Amino acid sequence: MGRSQQMIGPMSLVWTLGVALAAVAFMTGVLSLGAAIVRWTGSQLTMALYLPVSILVGMVAWMLVLAAAWQLRRNYLRRAGIAVSAVVAESDLRYKHRSGTLSYDLWQVRVEVQFPHPDSGADARVRKQYLYPQFREVKARALAERLSVGSSVPVVVHKNSALFDIPKRPVWTDIW
Repeated sequence: MGRSQQMIGPMSLVWTLGVALAAVAFMTGVLSLGAAIVRWTGSQLTMALYLPVSILVGMVAWMLVLAAAWQLRRNYLRRAGIAVSAVVAESDLRYKHRSGTLSYDLWQVRVEVQFPHPDSGADARVRKQYLYPQFREVKARALAERLSVGSSVPVVVHKNSALFDIPKRPVWTDIW
């Protein structure tokens, strides 16, 4: 059948570095906007709330930007890519305890699938990771059961990238 290829490669690294740099630039822009609002209003209350509100708004807005980027990418791959059926080779559900005052525990679903690449015919593997907050344990278990070893999952492939064709967004490092 040919050689096996991992579709987790340089684009993931480019995506991860790009997101980190874009996050810094985005938060800098949000803080600059907050500072402009403080100067415009001249209010002591605005000045006192500037930093915490700007950081909170920036974090929420950045998560929305990442969700929109994933949705755009998903739509593009569904249009330009080729749908194939993949078999789950590895599946793992873990409970991740996080300590700290603002932390909450997470359920992590890690899945690796194998399929023949539609262009080359070589065996390809793609790994994705999904996180759920502790109170979404039922959804995490349902996804892990749906993506258990040996089950079939639809994958959309375009060149060297692949996307599980399921509505759940993976963690930001696995979006690519």
